[in-house]
Amino acid sequence: MKLKTLALATFAAALGLPAEALEVRFYPNGPLYTYELDGAHSASSLLVHNIAIVNDSSGPVTVSEVQLQLLVGDRAMDIRTLDASDLGRAAMQGSQMQQAGMLEPLRFMFGGTELLPAGTKLAATTTLAPGEAIILSSQLFGYRGARDALRVRAVGNNTVRETTRAISSKTSTTVFAWPLKGVWFDGAGSSLHTPHRWVPMEQFAHDILRLGPNLKTYRTDGQTFADFYAYGEPVMAAAGGTVAAASDTQPEDQKAMRQKGETMEAYMQRLQGDQMARISKGALAISGNYVTIDHGNGEFSHYLHLKPKSVSVKVGQKVEQGVVIGALGSSGNSTEPHLHFQVCNSSDPLMCAGIPPTWRGLAFTFDDFPRAPQSGDLIYDLKTPK
Repeated sequence: MKLKTLALATFAAALGLPAEALEVRFYPNGPLYTYELDGAHSASSLLVHNIAIVNDSSGPVTVSEVQLQLLVGDRAMDIRTLDASDLGRAAMQGSQMQQAGMLEPLRFMFGGTELLPAGTKLAATTTLAPGEAIILSSQLFGYRGARDALRVRAVGNNTVRETTRAISSKTSTTVFAWPLKGVWFDGAGSSLHTPHRWVPMEQFAHDILRLGPNLKTYRTDGQTFADFYAYGEPVMAAAGGTVAAASDTQPEDQKAMRQKGETMEAYMQRLQGDQMARISKGALAISGNYVTIDHGNGEFSHYLHLKPKSVSVKVGQKVEQGVVIGALGSSGNSTEPHLHFQVCNSSDPLMCAGIPPTWRGLAFTFDDFPRAPQSGDLIYDLKTPK
């Protein structure tokens, strides 16, 4: 890698370009995790959440091109080129978000100040003043086989810079069991058509609900929490560890659910306002009552939206896999009773980067080859009869 950097610097110098004028940053900043699309056909997806191109020089730099390359060894297998028009649109969108004051409440999308240190200004055009940045978000790739790394090459009228990040198809070191008994509906997993995958901390999360004989999540009209099949069901530790955080003080709000006779359009508009209000109040208003378990290897499992006064464990307590830690509820940013389960690299359920869980004993109601769970699956633990 040092030889490549040296060669790039030599190339830049020959053209009179300052090779260190641009900096390329990532969030999440660790391995770029893939998620299985179809194991039988070796198909995977990679979502690169945030790339920041930063002017690290003392003068203005106009960025003309950013190229993304997925590598096997040093061979570029997949290449995407963002030209000046693509970069201009990204710059304008980021600048408008910053001017509207949206970056602060959404700081969990960027790891707090990890991607953008305090005071960083987002450029409105492709010409970056010293210290200004452009954010390239949600770069999605699908492919067959494996990829080793992502190489990002940023080019300007007076600079060129390459940075590489490892791609990992591994799942967590910790082995998890399903945290609920019985057959459950994976309402929002890591599939690309659900909201989770597009947010760094929850990109490998699961919103788990229960369907009844009527193929609905509720018995009658879904206007009370107790009407939902999932409400109050015991939630178990999916793996052993030490309780790192827990909260049992957040209320549930039935008005957060879709009201009888309310159109979907009206509900979605109301829901967006409610979610932004919760984000402005901080992490607890989003997570609701929750438990976080530290598995001792840099991996933490989070159990969100638990029922008030149901959390049965305390911070510092050691728990074994299968121990009941609370009851399924609808506190926090919840549109109906469900369990939000995620694994990530921090005890903070919002300010963290997601890790795909390693599951054992997981089964689907329709017999299938071994695979990762997807949104829409009906899932149960092998210990639980169908």
